[in-house]
Amino acid sequence: MTSKKLLLSLFGAVGLLTLIYGCQSMVFQMSDGERLYRAKCSSCHNIIEPSRHDRQTWQEYVDEYGRKITIEDKQLILQYLVGSD
Repeated sequence: MTSKKLLLSLFGAVGLLTLIYGCQSMVFQMSDGERLYRAKCSSCHNIIEPSRHDRQTWQEYVDEYGRKITIEDKQLILQYLVGSD
């Protein structure tokens, strides 16, 4: 019975480490623009899915609400939001 509990604990620990590693690797797959968008824009409001607006609308939002963001950061955020359409 003790070895069964030990084996279950070991599997649980391996599963937890796998989950943690998987979550960390997801962060590294984010583009610079997405990271900036999530960091800068979510400080004032909820994150909006990029597909909700077209290029022109996103451009207007980034220009209007991104007054304190550098031009380079605005370009990265906009590139993330509209892709290469």
